Amino acid sequence: MALVDCASFYCSCERVFDPSLAHVPVAVLSNNDGCIIARTEEVKELGIPMGAPYFKHKARLARHGVRVFSSNYALYADLSRRVMDVLRMFSPEVEVYSIDEAFLHLAWQPAAAMTETARTIRQKVLRWTGIPVRVGIGPTKTLAKIAMVHAKKRPAQVCNLVDDPDLDALLAAVPVSDVWGIGRSYGKLLPAHGVHTARDLRDVPDEWARRHMTVVGLRTVWELRGTPCLPLEGLPPTRKGLIRSRSFGQPVTRLADLREAVATRTSRAAEKLRHFGLDATALQVFITTKHYTRGPQYSNAVGVTLPRATNYTPELIEAALACLDRIYRPGYAYKKAGVLCADLVPHVPAQGHLFLDRNPKYDALMQAVDHINAKYGRQAIFVARCGIRRPWAMHQTHRSLCYTTRWSDLPVARAA
Repeated sequence: MALVDCASFYCSCERVFDPSLAHVPVAVLSNNDGCIIARTEEVKELGIPMGAPYFKHKARLARHGVRVFSSNYALYADLSRRVMDVLRMFSPEVEVYSIDEAFLHLAWQPAAAMTETARTIRQKVLRWTGIPVRVGIGPTKTLAKIAMVHAKKRPAQVCNLVDDPDLDALLAAVPVSDVWGIGRSYGKLLPAHGVHTARDLRDVPDEWARRHMTVVGLRTVWELRGTPCLPLEGLPPTRKGLIRSRSFGQPVTRLADLREAVATRTSRAAEKLRHFGLDATALQVFITTKHYTRGPQYSNAVGVTLPRATNYTPELIEAALACLDRIYRPGYAYKKAGVLCADLVPHVPAQGHLFLDRNPKYDALMQAVDHINAKYGRQAIFVARCGIRRPWAMHQTHRSLCYTTRWSDLPVARAA
């Protein structure tokens, strides 16, 4: 089992299309440029923690020449897809674990050949996508995660624990709290019982593990011993819900602005439903103020069961705005709103209803809208209820271009 992890992925994506960043420290910010969510090694060495508020470290980052970027999720998602496509060339069994991690099945190779394959993976991914990756190899997923801990510290950025004679020492160097699947509660429980490292956890009796950690913890123990208990998941699990929410760029007090924001969130959710071939049978809307801001606080949510399963944007927006009208209260400065599409089912074109008419052209209309937006940009065509000026939109003052997903942002090479 191999685990491939993209190094400082968001920062690496920014470096791909800007050669001037190759040897410059880089940090990427969260929505509305609030917190630091990605750091290169140089920024980590400054002692700036993950999730730190940007405003607290802005001056320090500037003093050390750190280039700061707003999140560019369109760019990151596209480069992630390209990385995963390269990994599928090395194995037919690939589990995309996150936007910057994937497990590969390499058990058909001898242990020594796996190390060489890992080096080839790193070279090819870097050459074809520009993203540096690290590779950890182990007989199980959990040991592959342990291998990744050590791969990050090695110049070759590769660690193979399959038949490694130093496995005991490598496990002893990993705190038990860093073992995959050990959360905060177990991270406190285990040291209290003398289990401080991954090796200590591997060596606990089965009965003890089952009694103190349930069968889930016992599986982790077996995985540390080299017995696979977590198979690769080639297909992502079926979605049960889909949520779209964003913080506002500035507090929102007017109902009209909130309606625009909720309509925009709902429109985006409907687009994703169609992308996944799903319909929603229930919908929930929530609004909230930020608890650390001054002034009165208020949060609320309300849901509704839809008359029929649908991914038709106007129907979903109508339901969402009706929910918003029920929970909106004047006198508050709202900072966030979101829409949850729930109880998802596979889409059935022109699904019938005994009491409601459904125009069979609705599906064709939505396909045309999605096609236009995919070709010319997400805002090429949209529902008028989403608004035009959108003063509540997110702040992204440091965002880079969408180099791979927007024609106007495509890099242009010119001969001298």
